[in-house]
Amino acid sequence: MSETERPQSVIGFRTALILYAVLAIAALASLKGTFLALALIIILGLAAKSVIHHYRERLE
Repeated sequence: MSETERPQSVIGFRTALILYAVLAIAALASLKGTFLALALIIILGLAAKSVIHHYRERLE
């Protein structure tokens, strides 16, 4: 693979963030208490990982 080629991801960055938001809304609508907190922590962690990965790819 050449230096200018970047591997294509399955979905884009913007789509991933929208899907994380939809997942968080579904968790808010269906969960309560400890399970809601755990679900939101996991979703926010995955979203943060995606954001960091996106910006690292742009820096290269």
